[in-house]
Amino acid sequence: MIPDIPAGTRRLLLVACTFTALTAGALGWFAAQDVRPSCTYAMFTLGNATEQQEAIDRGYWQAVASGNCAPPHARWRFWLG
Repeated sequence: MIPDIPAGTRRLLLVACTFTALTAGALGWFAAQDVRPSCTYAMFTLGNATEQQEAIDRGYWQAVASGNCAPPHARWRFWLG
């Protein structure tokens, strides 16, 4: 059955299937990434960029622990509405 398919068509099918598989894999990887929902909290920080980012992360997790912010979850959950 497969040998009856012309070589050009087989090649096109292979390319189409490969492209579809790579696209589905990339979309799946993108959808599974953790993201933080929109959240507002205030904090004061001094220091270099690394110390500021650590303080921001610490403030976010404190807001999550206190129930003021939702924890991060997979990106695809935002797509559900």
